[in-house]
Amino acid sequence: MFKLGITFEACFPDEERGELGEYLSGINKADLLKMGSFFLGFNVEKSRYSNIPHFLQMFFGPENSDFAQAIYTNILRYIETTEYPLEIYEVPYVVSSLKLFEFIFDSIPNDQETTKTNKQIEQDTFKAYVLLNQITITDRFLISKQIKEENNLSPTPAQALLEISFHNSDLINYRVDKLYECQFKRALLYFEFLSAQANCTTLLNAFYAHYEVTGYKDYLKRLFGIVYSVLMMDKESHVEIHLEEQESMAFIDKHIANVDELITEVDFLNVRSNPLYKFEEDKYRIISPLFTIEMMYNGLFFRLKAINEELANGDKVTNFYNLKTYQFSEQYVLSKLLKEIYGNRYVQKTGLELDGIIDGAPDYYMRNGKYIHVYESKDILITKESKQSLDYRDLENELRIKLFENEKGSPKAVRQLVETVRKILNSEAVYDANIPLARVHIFPVLVLHYRMFNAAGLNSVINSWFDEELAKLEALGLDVSRVHSLVIIDVETLMFNKDALVKRKITVQNAFLEYEKEYLRFNMANARPKPRSMVEANKLIEDSLIPFSFYLDNKIEKLGYKRSGKDLLEKASVLFDEENE
Repeated sequence: MFKLGITFEACFPDEERGELGEYLSGINKADLLKMGSFFLGFNVEKSRYSNIPHFLQMFFGPENSDFAQAIYTNILRYIETTEYPLEIYEVPYVVSSLKLFEFIFDSIPNDQETTKTNKQIEQDTFKAYVLLNQITITDRFLISKQIKEENNLSPTPAQALLEISFHNSDLINYRVDKLYECQFKRALLYFEFLSAQANCTTLLNAFYAHYEVTGYKDYLKRLFGIVYSVLMMDKESHVEIHLEEQESMAFIDKHIANVDELITEVDFLNVRSNPLYKFEEDKYRIISPLFTIEMMYNGLFFRLKAINEELANGDKVTNFYNLKTYQFSEQYVLSKLLKEIYGNRYVQKTGLELDGIIDGAPDYYMRNGKYIHVYESKDILITKESKQSLDYRDLENELRIKLFENEKGSPKAVRQLVETVRKILNSEAVYDANIPLARVHIFPVLVLHYRMFNAAGLNSVINSWFDEELAKLEALGLDVSRVHSLVIIDVETLMFNKDALVKRKITVQNAFLEYEKEYLRFNMANARPKPRSMVEANKLIEDSLIPFSFYLDNKIEKLGYKRSGKDLLEKASVLFDEENE
């Protein structure tokens, strides 16, 4: 459910807001850090503390009961002036929690001791938190609104939703089972791939030496020991790891936030890299459960890259980035997944096969009778500055450079897919001589490799670019009436739902068709039941802009598919199988 954060002005309408450092003064730093990690331990999917009365009851003790009641009264009065009900609002907001932890870690003196009473600490830390909500939610919105007004910008509903969702979508929209399963599988596949590359032997050996492990299974086994504590969380709270073995401490010390360095960074890059901190000699606390799980794969490339850059020139893996994005992500992972999903049926060509036949070929091609699926794969990231920019144009400009046309005018994913469509319709797709042109249906698919692209509105925005290019083909006399909307899917959604697709609980074809009809081509005139108010109409529009990943995960489960391996620990059994050592 879409949630809105409760801000300082909602809680204290008659009070001038103070400074963050002021509210957090007079409180022991260790206690503040524990509080910060406590907030980050809340369940993003179904938190008990999303309920405002439950949150206030948890946060305030009996001596602050009148203070808490006054806050709740103010919140109810505030909500009466808005168009949303109480259930839509909550106090915890992960962006504020991360910024709170960064501020405490970097800005609170190590020797700061407690001088405030417990009653005052509760009041001031609450004010600090809702102040951060004010800054990260309301202030961000107002600055963005001002930029649009000053530049006379009128975003479409999809652009508007993308603007408010892209900067935090990967922080608030995830499920632990999917995240863990896919991060683990991708890490294992990446190590297996690198181990088969002769030019990566020196790099891998240097990596193993740095982390003091015997090989990649030993590395993942030790990393799993950290992630295990997140998977086994039985309550919403901070997570601690207590160790006795020096060997384990030496390993985990390479994954902690350094007290001698600042961790504050745009898009929380430093906390993403080192999502734990040490609070006693043999005791550690997890800063972010999300970033801890994502260390398994998302952080792996950057750790390997750092070691590769330190190798002697003759030992360095050249074009290491291209090795990951092209040979691993596209040729190894995507082709393997799609081959398993489609099975031995249909006409299928991998990108590697097609590159030897024709220039500018798609990254994967499948034809089932008159139905063609063409894939483009892009293992890309968006810069932290564009992702967090308050000016939507910065984000869209970079998306265009990465997914439409680069600075040199070279075509990227959207234009590449359109060119593939043109070749098919012009009988230039020489890799398949039996295409029934008079009745062919073409489904263009863009596969992306990071969860950040599962942001509401993105598919609609990118598809609008595709439609504009398709119109140019129509102007040339080509029949594009059976070319379908472009669908964006992330590789982890393919991986997570592979078994259901293999077992044909739903076919890829039907999933594309339904998502296109119900979402990408949503028409308010056809909505049933009809919206009774502008609020209901806006909700229908927002719902139509969800990413394909959300649609497919939910669709498969609504069809009654029981996912195999409910016990997440089973996924790691390969690391503990002595026969595989």
